[in-house]
Amino acid sequence: MTDIGHGSVIRYAYLWAREHDRGEEAGRKVRPACIMLITRGKDGREIPLIFPITSRSPRPGTEAVEIPEIEARRARLYTPAWVIVDEFNTDDIESSFAIEDREPLGTFSRAFMGRIAAAAASAIRSGHSRAVPRASD
Repeated sequence: MTDIGHGSVIRYAYLWAREHDRGEEAGRKVRPACIMLITRGKDGREIPLIFPITSRSPRPGTEAVEIPEIEARRARLYTPAWVIVDEFNTDDIESSFAIEDREPLGTFSRAFMGRIAAAAASAIRSGHSRAVPRASD
């Protein structure tokens, strides 16, 4: 069992879409990442979307949400930092080898997770989002 849930910030070997496109299967670097749990289908199964967090200013055209100071403190992050919302990994939280530690760094507030969800939904609706599956179903 894990303490990782909706809003958790974890250390995760995130696989960028550009790396996935080159045939890579593992993330090159462990970085902070934010977990968003969504419910999918009639079975009510929760699917984790794992959004990368970066301390570098996002490149032009990248959709991201800047992390406010208070949220950074809750997640034990330094500022400036951003949650990239136009790409995400999907993975099995219980069995993933990409998760460095089962103990989250911290947790974002519900209000901030709402902002992330809205920005991610906008990116998905506009077709500017990429999902990179990590776990095999």
